[in-house]
Amino acid sequence: MALLHQMAPSNPEDLHMVRPQMGDAPKGGPSEASGSSSDLPGNPRARYPDRQDDHEETATSADVVCVGEALWDLSTPEGTSLDDATQLSLTPGGGAVNVALTLAQLGLRAGIVAPVGDDAVGHALVAHLSRRGVDVSRMRATKSSRTGLVFLTHAPTRAVAYRAVQEEALALRDALPRSFGANVVHFSGLLPSRACLLALEQAARHAAREGSLVTLDANLRPRLWAGDALERADPRSLLGGVDVLKVSEDDLRLLGASDPRDLMPLLHAEAIVIATFGAAKTRALGPFGEVHAGGPALAVESTIGAGDAFGAGLLSVLAREGRAALRDREAIERAIQRGNEVARSSLTERSLGVK
Repeated sequence: MALLHQMAPSNPEDLHMVRPQMGDAPKGGPSEASGSSSDLPGNPRARYPDRQDDHEETATSADVVCVGEALWDLSTPEGTSLDDATQLSLTPGGGAVNVALTLAQLGLRAGIVAPVGDDAVGHALVAHLSRRGVDVSRMRATKSSRTGLVFLTHAPTRAVAYRAVQEEALALRDALPRSFGANVVHFSGLLPSRACLLALEQAARHAAREGSLVTLDANLRPRLWAGDALERADPRSLLGGVDVLKVSEDDLRLLGASDPRDLMPLLHAEAIVIATFGAAKTRALGPFGEVHAGGPALAVESTIGAGDAFGAGLLSVLAREGRAALRDREAIERAIQRGNEVARSSLTERSLGVK
Protein backbone atom coordinates (compact mmCIF):
# COMPACT_ATOMS: atom_id res chain seq x y z
CA MET A 1 0.00 0.00 0.00
CA ALA A 2 2.96 2.34 0.38
CA LEU A 3 3.28 2.58 -3.41
CA LEU A 4 -0.37 3.46 -3.92
CA HIS A 5 -0.19 6.09 -1.19
CA GLN A 6 2.85 7.66 -2.80
CA MET A 7 1.18 7.87 -6.22
CA ALA A 8 -2.25 9.06 -5.04
CA PRO A 9 -3.55 12.13 -6.88
CA SER A 10 -2.88 15.51 -5.32
CA ASN A 11 -6.43 16.68 -5.88
CA PRO A 12 -9.79 14.98 -6.58
CA GLU A 13 -9.78 15.98 -10.25
CA ASP A 14 -6.84 13.63 -10.85
CA LEU A 15 -9.18 10.65 -10.33
CA HIS A 16 -11.62 9.68 -13.07
CA MET A 17 -13.64 6.54 -13.69
CA VAL A 18 -14.96 6.23 -17.22
CA ARG A 19 -15.56 3.46 -19.71
CA PRO A 20 -12.47 3.47 -21.96
CA GLN A 21 -12.57 3.67 -25.74
CA MET A 22 -10.30 1.79 -28.18
CA GLY A 23 -6.72 2.19 -27.04
CA ASP A 24 -7.78 4.69 -24.39
CA ALA A 25 -7.11 5.02 -20.71
CA PRO A 26 -8.82 8.13 -19.31
CA LYS A 27 -6.69 10.88 -17.88
CA GLY A 28 -7.14 13.96 -15.80
CA GLY A 29 -5.80 16.41 -13.29
CA PRO A 30 -4.43 19.90 -13.78
CA SER A 31 -0.90 20.46 -12.52
CA GLU A 32 2.04 22.59 -13.68
CA ALA A 33 5.55 21.27 -13.17
CA SER A 34 8.97 21.12 -14.76
CA GLY A 35 12.31 20.27 -13.24
CA SER A 36 15.43 18.23 -12.83
CA SER A 37 16.16 14.75 -14.09
CA SER A 38 18.49 11.80 -13.74
CA ASP A 39 20.09 8.86 -15.51
CA LEU A 40 17.95 5.80 -16.22
CA PRO A 41 18.78 2.10 -16.07
CA GLY A 42 19.63 0.42 -19.35
CA ASN A 43 21.51 3.45 -20.68
CA PRO A 44 24.30 4.26 -18.21
CA ARG A 45 25.99 6.75 -20.56
CA ALA A 46 22.97 8.97 -21.15
CA ARG A 47 22.48 12.31 -19.41
CA TYR A 48 19.06 13.77 -18.75
CA PRO A 49 19.76 17.49 -18.24
CA ASP A 50 17.36 20.21 -17.18
CA ARG A 51 17.57 22.01 -20.53
CA GLN A 52 16.80 20.53 -23.91
CA ASP A 53 19.75 22.40 -25.48
CA ASP A 54 22.19 20.40 -23.33
CA HIS A 55 21.16 16.95 -24.59
CA GLU A 56 24.03 14.70 -25.62
CA GLU A 57 23.47 12.77 -28.83
CA THR A 58 23.81 9.28 -27.33
CA ALA A 59 20.66 7.68 -28.73
CA THR A 60 21.10 4.89 -31.25
CA SER A 61 19.46 4.85 -34.68
CA ALA A 62 15.98 3.37 -34.89
CA ASP A 63 13.39 2.33 -37.43
CA VAL A 64 10.67 4.12 -35.43
CA VAL A 65 10.86 6.44 -32.43
CA CYS A 66 7.55 6.85 -30.58
CA VAL A 67 6.89 10.13 -28.77
CA GLY A 68 4.22 10.39 -26.09
CA GLU A 69 3.02 8.87 -22.86
CA ALA A 70 4.52 6.13 -20.71
CA LEU A 71 2.67 4.73 -17.71
CA TRP A 72 1.76 1.58 -15.82
CA ASP A 73 -1.46 -0.42 -16.35
CA LEU A 74 -2.53 -2.31 -13.22
CA SER A 75 -5.20 -4.84 -14.19
CA THR A 76 -7.51 -7.14 -12.30
CA PRO A 77 -7.86 -10.72 -13.60
CA GLU A 78 -10.43 -11.17 -16.37
CA GLY A 79 -13.95 -11.23 -14.97
CA THR A 80 -12.89 -9.70 -11.66
CA SER A 81 -13.89 -6.29 -10.36
CA LEU A 82 -11.53 -4.06 -8.43
CA ASP A 83 -13.71 -4.65 -5.34
CA ASP A 84 -13.09 -8.40 -5.51
CA ALA A 85 -9.51 -8.49 -6.79
CA THR A 86 -6.77 -9.81 -4.51
CA GLN A 87 -3.98 -9.21 -7.03
CA LEU A 88 -3.16 -6.91 -9.94
CA SER A 89 -0.96 -7.52 -12.98
CA LEU A 90 1.58 -4.84 -13.84
CA THR A 91 1.97 -3.98 -17.54
CA PRO A 92 3.71 -1.07 -19.28
CA GLY A 93 1.10 1.14 -20.95
CA GLY A 94 0.40 4.41 -22.72
CA GLY A 95 0.09 4.97 -26.46
CA ALA A 96 3.79 5.50 -27.21
CA VAL A 97 4.76 2.50 -25.08
CA ASN A 98 2.14 0.22 -26.65
CA VAL A 99 3.24 1.07 -30.18
CA ALA A 100 6.96 0.74 -29.37
CA LEU A 101 6.49 -2.64 -27.66
CA THR A 102 4.48 -4.00 -30.57
CA LEU A 103 7.04 -2.76 -33.09
CA ALA A 104 9.81 -4.47 -31.11
CA GLN A 105 7.78 -7.70 -31.15
CA LEU A 106 7.48 -7.34 -34.93
CA GLY A 107 11.26 -7.19 -35.19
CA LEU A 108 11.78 -3.47 -35.73
CA ARG A 109 14.25 -1.23 -33.92
CA ALA A 110 11.84 0.79 -31.79
CA GLY A 111 12.74 3.65 -29.47
CA ILE A 112 10.67 5.90 -27.25
CA VAL A 113 10.72 9.53 -26.11
CA ALA A 114 8.69 9.91 -22.93
CA PRO A 115 9.10 11.31 -19.42
CA VAL A 116 8.76 9.21 -16.26
CA GLY A 117 9.08 10.00 -12.59
CA ASP A 118 12.56 9.87 -11.09
CA ASP A 119 11.63 7.21 -8.57
CA ALA A 120 11.35 3.44 -8.26
CA VAL A 121 8.08 3.40 -10.23
CA GLY A 122 9.52 5.29 -13.20
CA HIS A 123 12.84 3.44 -13.18
CA ALA A 124 11.04 0.09 -13.12
CA LEU A 125 8.98 1.07 -16.16
CA VAL A 126 12.11 1.95 -18.12
CA ALA A 127 13.78 -1.31 -17.06
CA HIS A 128 10.77 -3.35 -18.24
CA LEU A 129 10.76 -1.62 -21.62
CA SER A 130 14.49 -2.16 -22.05
CA ARG A 131 14.20 -5.88 -21.27
CA ARG A 132 11.46 -6.19 -23.90
CA GLY A 133 13.63 -4.80 -26.65
CA VAL A 134 12.69 -1.10 -26.70
CA ASP A 135 15.51 1.47 -26.94
CA VAL A 136 15.07 3.66 -23.83
CA SER A 137 18.06 5.93 -24.48
CA ARG A 138 15.74 8.84 -25.36
CA MET A 139 13.64 8.57 -22.19
CA ARG A 140 13.97 11.06 -19.35
CA ALA A 141 13.28 10.86 -15.61
CA THR A 142 12.25 14.01 -13.77
CA LYS A 143 11.89 14.57 -10.04
CA SER A 144 8.98 16.96 -10.56
CA SER A 145 6.65 14.58 -12.42
CA ARG A 146 4.96 11.31 -11.56
CA THR A 147 4.68 8.17 -13.62
CA GLY A 148 1.01 7.71 -14.46
CA LEU A 149 -0.99 4.77 -13.16
CA VAL A 150 -4.13 3.33 -14.74
CA PHE A 151 -6.18 0.72 -12.88
CA LEU A 152 -8.19 -1.57 -15.19
CA THR A 153 -11.07 -3.62 -13.88
CA HIS A 154 -12.83 -6.22 -16.02
CA ALA A 155 -16.29 -6.71 -14.55
CA PRO A 156 -17.24 -4.73 -16.61
CA THR A 157 -14.20 -3.16 -18.26
CA ARG A 158 -13.52 0.21 -16.67
CA ALA A 159 -10.48 2.32 -15.94
CA VAL A 160 -9.41 4.60 -13.13
CA ALA A 161 -6.47 6.85 -14.01
CA TYR A 162 -4.07 8.57 -11.64
CA ARG A 163 -2.36 11.20 -13.77
CA ALA A 164 -1.55 14.91 -13.81
CA VAL A 165 -2.01 15.86 -17.45
CA GLN A 166 -0.46 19.34 -17.53
CA GLU A 167 2.49 18.09 -15.51
CA GLU A 168 3.03 15.26 -18.00
CA ALA A 169 2.66 17.62 -20.97
CA LEU A 170 5.38 19.94 -19.69
CA ALA A 171 7.62 17.00 -18.82
CA LEU A 172 7.23 15.69 -22.39
CA ARG A 173 8.06 19.13 -23.75
CA ASP A 174 11.28 19.14 -21.72
CA ALA A 175 12.14 15.57 -22.76
CA LEU A 176 12.08 16.22 -26.51
CA PRO A 177 15.58 15.70 -28.01
CA ARG A 178 17.30 17.84 -30.61
CA SER A 179 17.75 14.81 -32.87
CA PHE A 180 15.68 11.63 -33.20
CA GLY A 181 17.88 9.45 -35.41
CA ALA A 182 14.94 7.47 -36.84
CA ASN A 183 13.40 6.54 -40.18
CA VAL A 184 9.97 7.35 -38.70
CA VAL A 185 9.11 9.66 -35.79
CA HIS A 186 5.67 8.84 -34.45
CA PHE A 187 3.76 11.24 -32.18
CA SER A 188 0.70 10.02 -30.27
CA GLY A 189 -1.75 10.95 -27.54
CA LEU A 190 -1.87 14.74 -27.81
CA LEU A 191 -2.47 16.52 -24.51
CA PRO A 192 -4.32 19.85 -24.08
CA SER A 193 -1.24 21.96 -23.42
CA ARG A 194 -0.34 24.86 -25.73
CA ALA A 195 3.28 24.81 -24.54
CA CYS A 196 3.61 21.11 -25.31
CA LEU A 197 1.94 21.41 -28.72
CA LEU A 198 4.28 24.24 -29.73
CA ALA A 199 7.26 22.09 -28.71
CA LEU A 200 5.90 19.13 -30.68
CA GLU A 201 5.53 21.35 -33.76
CA GLN A 202 9.18 22.29 -33.47
CA ALA A 203 10.18 18.66 -32.89
CA ALA A 204 8.24 17.59 -36.00
CA ARG A 205 10.13 20.18 -38.05
CA HIS A 206 13.46 18.94 -36.69
CA ALA A 207 12.52 15.34 -37.55
CA ALA A 208 11.48 16.34 -41.08
CA ARG A 209 14.78 18.16 -41.64
CA GLU A 210 16.59 14.98 -40.59
CA GLY A 211 14.70 13.13 -43.33
CA SER A 212 12.36 11.23 -40.97
CA LEU A 213 8.82 10.38 -41.96
CA VAL A 214 6.63 12.19 -39.40
CA THR A 215 3.44 10.40 -38.32
CA LEU A 216 0.76 11.37 -35.80
CA ASP A 217 -1.96 9.38 -34.07
CA ALA A 218 -4.03 12.25 -32.66
CA ASN A 219 -5.75 10.02 -30.08
CA LEU A 220 -7.65 12.97 -28.59
CA ARG A 221 -9.36 11.62 -25.47
CA PRO A 222 -12.82 13.25 -25.28
CA ARG A 223 -12.63 13.68 -21.52
CA LEU A 224 -9.32 15.53 -21.79
CA TRP A 225 -10.42 17.80 -24.62
CA ALA A 226 -13.76 18.77 -23.13
CA GLY A 227 -14.91 22.32 -22.40
CA ASP A 228 -12.62 25.07 -23.66
CA ALA A 229 -9.57 22.81 -24.13
CA LEU A 230 -9.57 23.33 -27.92
CA GLU A 231 -9.61 27.10 -27.46
CA ARG A 232 -6.65 26.97 -25.06
CA ALA A 233 -4.59 24.50 -27.10
CA ASP A 234 -5.59 23.83 -30.70
CA PRO A 235 -4.07 20.52 -31.93
CA ARG A 236 -4.84 21.42 -35.54
CA SER A 237 -1.76 23.66 -35.58
CA LEU A 238 0.41 20.52 -35.47
CA LEU A 239 -1.17 18.86 -38.50
CA GLY A 240 0.70 20.85 -41.15
CA GLY A 241 4.00 19.30 -40.10
CA VAL A 242 3.06 15.63 -40.35
CA ASP A 243 3.29 13.24 -43.30
CA VAL A 244 0.75 10.70 -42.04
CA LEU A 245 -2.19 11.57 -39.80
CA LYS A 246 -4.21 8.80 -38.16
CA VAL A 247 -7.58 9.73 -36.67
CA SER A 248 -10.54 7.93 -35.16
CA GLU A 249 -14.21 8.90 -35.19
CA ASP A 250 -13.72 10.66 -31.85
CA ASP A 251 -10.72 12.55 -33.23
CA LEU A 252 -12.70 13.72 -36.26
CA ARG A 253 -15.51 15.00 -34.08
CA LEU A 254 -13.17 16.83 -31.70
CA LEU A 255 -11.31 18.40 -34.62
CA GLY A 256 -14.61 19.73 -35.96
CA ALA A 257 -14.61 17.43 -39.00
CA SER A 258 -17.48 15.31 -40.26
CA ASP A 259 -15.30 13.50 -42.82
CA PRO A 260 -11.53 12.88 -43.10
CA ARG A 261 -11.58 14.96 -46.30
CA ASP A 262 -12.23 18.00 -44.11
CA LEU A 263 -8.72 17.64 -42.65
CA MET A 264 -6.85 17.54 -45.96
CA PRO A 265 -6.52 21.36 -46.27
CA LEU A 266 -4.66 21.37 -42.93
CA LEU A 267 -1.99 18.94 -44.20
CA HIS A 268 0.84 19.56 -46.65
CA ALA A 269 0.30 18.54 -50.28
CA GLU A 270 2.04 15.14 -50.07
CA ALA A 271 0.57 14.08 -46.71
CA ILE A 272 -2.07 11.42 -46.16
CA VAL A 273 -4.82 10.92 -43.59
CA ILE A 274 -5.92 7.49 -42.37
CA ALA A 275 -9.27 7.36 -40.57
CA THR A 276 -10.41 4.30 -38.63
CA PHE A 277 -14.08 3.55 -38.00
CA GLY A 278 -13.78 0.42 -35.90
CA ALA A 279 -12.23 -2.82 -37.07
CA ALA A 280 -14.55 -3.11 -40.07
CA LYS A 281 -13.71 0.11 -41.90
CA THR A 282 -10.63 2.22 -42.63
CA ARG A 283 -10.27 5.07 -45.13
CA ALA A 284 -7.06 6.61 -46.41
CA LEU A 285 -6.79 9.77 -48.51
CA GLY A 286 -3.70 11.23 -50.18
CA PRO A 287 -1.91 11.78 -53.49
CA PHE A 288 -2.92 8.24 -54.54
CA GLY A 289 -6.61 9.07 -54.21
CA GLU A 290 -8.75 7.23 -51.68
CA VAL A 291 -8.50 3.72 -50.22
CA HIS A 292 -11.25 1.82 -48.42
CA ALA A 293 -10.16 -1.21 -46.41
CA GLY A 294 -11.05 -3.24 -43.36
CA GLY A 295 -12.39 -6.57 -42.26
CA PRO A 296 -15.05 -8.20 -40.11
CA ALA A 297 -15.24 -7.05 -36.50
CA LEU A 298 -14.20 -9.42 -33.73
CA ALA A 299 -16.66 -10.42 -31.01
CA VAL A 300 -14.58 -9.28 -28.04
CA GLU A 301 -15.60 -7.55 -24.82
CA SER A 302 -13.00 -4.78 -24.98
CA THR A 303 -11.09 -3.15 -27.83
CA ILE A 304 -8.58 -1.40 -25.56
CA GLY A 305 -5.19 -1.33 -27.23
CA ALA A 306 -6.45 -2.14 -30.72
CA GLY A 307 -5.78 1.37 -32.02
CA ASP A 308 -2.15 1.26 -30.89
CA ALA A 309 -1.70 -2.23 -32.36
CA PHE A 310 -3.14 -1.02 -35.67
CA GLY A 311 -0.73 1.91 -35.61
CA ALA A 312 2.25 -0.37 -35.00
CA GLY A 313 1.32 -2.61 -37.92
CA LEU A 314 0.86 0.41 -40.16
CA LEU A 315 4.23 1.86 -39.11
CA SER A 316 6.02 -1.44 -39.66
CA VAL A 317 5.26 -1.11 -43.38
CA LEU A 318 5.89 2.63 -43.65
CA ALA A 319 9.26 2.29 -41.89
CA ARG A 320 10.31 -0.30 -44.45
CA GLU A 321 8.94 1.35 -47.60
CA GLY A 322 9.67 4.97 -46.69
CA ARG A 323 8.28 8.20 -48.11
CA ALA A 324 7.59 6.67 -51.52
CA ALA A 325 4.75 4.70 -49.91
CA LEU A 326 2.75 7.90 -49.46
CA ARG A 327 2.25 8.12 -53.22
CA ASP A 328 1.66 4.41 -53.76
CA ARG A 329 -1.91 3.18 -53.43
CA GLU A 330 -0.86 -0.46 -53.11
CA ALA A 331 1.70 0.37 -50.42
CA ILE A 332 -0.96 2.15 -48.35
CA GLU A 333 -3.31 -0.80 -48.82
CA ARG A 334 -0.55 -3.12 -47.57
CA ALA A 335 0.10 -0.86 -44.58
CA ILE A 336 -3.58 -0.78 -43.61
CA GLN A 337 -3.91 -4.53 -44.08
CA ARG A 338 -0.90 -5.09 -41.84
CA GLY A 339 -2.34 -2.70 -39.26
CA ASN A 340 -5.61 -4.63 -39.20
CA GLU A 341 -3.77 -7.96 -38.93
CA VAL A 342 -1.76 -6.81 -35.93
CA ALA A 343 -4.81 -5.27 -34.25
CA ARG A 344 -6.89 -8.42 -34.71
CA SER A 345 -4.05 -10.57 -33.41
CA SER A 346 -3.71 -8.32 -30.36
CA LEU A 347 -7.42 -8.50 -29.57
CA THR A 348 -7.51 -12.26 -30.07
CA GLU A 349 -4.55 -12.80 -27.75
CA ARG A 350 -6.07 -10.51 -25.14
CA SER A 351 -9.39 -12.35 -25.25
CA LEU A 352 -7.52 -15.64 -24.74
CA GLY A 353 -5.53 -14.22 -21.85
CA VAL A 354 -2.19 -14.35 -23.69
CA LYS A 355 0.35 -11.85 -22.33
